[in-house]
Formats: sequence, structure tokens, C-alpha cells
Amino acid sequence: MTQNLKYENDTLVTGQAIQSDAEVAGTSLLFTDSDVDEISLYITWSNQTSWQGCECYVIDPDGNYHYVFNAGSLPFGSGQRADVFVITAASGNFPYTQDGTWEFYLEDQMYNTCNIIQVRVTVKCTDANMPATHNEISWYGGGWYRGGVDLSNNQNHVYPYNNATIVGDTGSNGANAFSFSSASSQRWSDGIIADYNNEPQWSVSAWVKPDQNTAFKQVIFCNHGYVRGNFQLYQSYDEFGLFLGYFDPTYNSGDSETIVSTNTNITAGDWYNVVATFDGNANPKLNLFVDGVAASVSRTTGGNGLTTMPDNSYAGTAPDQTIGAMKQANSSTIHYPFDGSVDACRTVNSVYTSEDVSWLSSGRDSAGGPVVFKPYFIPQNQTAGMFQ
Repeated sequence: MTQNLKYENDTLVTGQAIQSDAEVAGTSLLFTDSDVDEISLYITWSNQTSWQGCECYVIDPDGNYHYVFNAGSLPFGSGQRADVFVITAASGNFPYTQDGTWEFYLEDQMYNTCNIIQVRVTVKCTDANMPATHNEISWYGGGWYRGGVDLSNNQNHVYPYNNATIVGDTGSNGANAFSFSSASSQRWSDGIIADYNNEPQWSVSAWVKPDQNTAFKQVIFCNHGYVRGNFQLYQSYDEFGLFLGYFDPTYNSGDSETIVSTNTNITAGDWYNVVATFDGNANPKLNLFVDGVAASVSRTTGGNGLTTMPDNSYAGTAPDQTIGAMKQANSSTIHYPFDGSVDACRTVNSVYTSEDVSWLSSGRDSAGGPVVFKPYFIPQNQTAGMFQ
């Protein structure tokens, strides 16, 4: 499968000789350098006088110069345009280092004013270990990269904090997994994901290998900032649970839905597939499956309950989507760190069918899906990337 990892800067820059930078991060997490096929340098810009007197070049992290266009090479036009220069191994000047600052320079040599509207670096990579995607909102796994590359189309990836790692683990047909120690408050964090806000249907799935079953709460996967967010998939002692909702500290209240298994009896060191679904118009609204089987559960409604997924921002601050812990949205405080391994975290804005649940529990990092696979049924691969 091929992905385009995208890194862009949308800051408007105006002047006669101007610069805009794109920061690239994460290509060092590819399994091998040979995964990178080409690098494309995009610039969207404008000049209201004439394009022909303008020149653009890019300096990569190794200090190499790449000319997108030279003065005199463009027509006598004006206004906005987009240009691209593609670097391949065959073309030469391929940078040894892709991570770092890519500096875009634009100059009007006739001393007129030009504008940089957007610059973007796209890293094209191909790896047979990357499975096909099926319209997930997010999908993170350790099986195709050392880094938490998201194979969905939300244009974000998770990155390690506090020395969180990915380790080899072949249990349940896996390859690698996110590894956590609660003592170090380790986590893998994505950016802000607003795709679930106010959705009437939603589902989550993750593979989990707990290292202990004595903590009151350990967050497996969440998009929650402690007082405001969408969801928390968690382990409580030797059971699994899902919390949807928020808490408003001003009014000391909140609307929520919670479901917790009652007889899973988690064994430390074993892999489990955990799936939870939400349908705001159904009764019950939440369902929980462990290893493909509907779990015995307890359900709790807080406040007025929920008919849609809650909005994930509180007082204008939205949380990061995180694996292995919860990060408070408006500070660096970490809550409920996890002990153990997590893999194949997925979310969709639909309700998983029974066929989906069976397939998801059939093995970590699965590439296909049942024939019906109703929430998705996308016949082609999606691209992934990260915007900065």
C-alpha cells in the first residue's frame, strides 16, 4: 500500500523576498529508508504584477537546493497559481534526512510584491506491511511502522511522549504494538480530532494486553481532555469500559453514557479485542464486545444522557486523541496511564455490525474484512498523512 504523508504550512507571507517553512516529522519512524519513493514540494502563491520575474527554491534538512521554478521560466501571467517540484532517487539530490525544516523561498526579482499562501512537503512511501483501509476516522497500529502512522484519511498520526515505545509482539496474529508503563505516564498522542462531534452513531475497537488488573482506571484509547471530550475506552480493575460524555466543572454536572463489562475477569499478559458501539437512537445506546462476544455489562446514564456524540471542546480547548493515557486539554497533566500493550485502535462514525465485530476480533492488523463490512465498503485504499 502507498501513503502520502503530508506536512504543510498555511501561514500567509507577503513581501518581495519571502520565506515559509514546512516541518517534517515521523519519516525516521519508517521501517526502512527504501519505503520513501519520492518527495513532492508544493507551493501555492500569488503575484498581482507578473509571474515571470519570480523564482522559488527549497532548502531541505541536508542543505540541498531544489528549484521549483527559475526567474524567466514562468509565463507573463498574474494572480494565484500552484507549482510543484518532485524529488526522486533517480533525479538525484535526494536528501538523506527527510525529518526537519524544509525552507521555501520565493522572490520577485523585479521587486514587486508576492504572497506565499501555502507550502507543503509530501513524502510518498510504499510498504507491503500497510493493510488496506476501510473509511475509518482513525486507525493506529504498530504492525506496519515503528511509528504510529494512521492509516485512515484524517491526516494525523500519533507520536510518542515520555519515551513510549513500539515493541515486537506476535500474539493474536500481530507484529508490533504500542507499549506503556504507567509509572512513566507514557502515551502516544495525535492532534485534535473533531470528526465525532454530534454524530448519532459511532464505534471503537482496540486490541489490548494489560500488564496488571489492580488499578481503578487505565485509559486504553481516548479523545478526552478530562472535563470535556468524546470518549474514553478504559480498563477498570479486571473489566473493560467505555465512557462517552463530559463533566462541566462550572455547573458540577454533565451528560454521559457509560458501559462496563461485569465478568471479563482480565488476565494480565493476555491479548483481548475490545469493541464498543454507540447508537443515540437505540435502546440500549451502548454495547460492548470482548473477543467477538457480547459482554455482560452494567450501563449508567449521567444527566440527560446522550443522543449524539458530545462536542469535544471545553471553553474553546479541545483535547488530543491519545493512546495509553489521558492528557488534560488545557495543561500537561496526565490522567489514568495504562500498563501494558495496545494495538489496532480504530474509530468509525457508524455502528459495527456483528460481521464487523467477528472480523475485528479475528486478528490484530487484519487487512481485509468480511464481504458485507457495512460501515465501510470502500473498494480502494485511502491515503494517510499528517498536517502541521
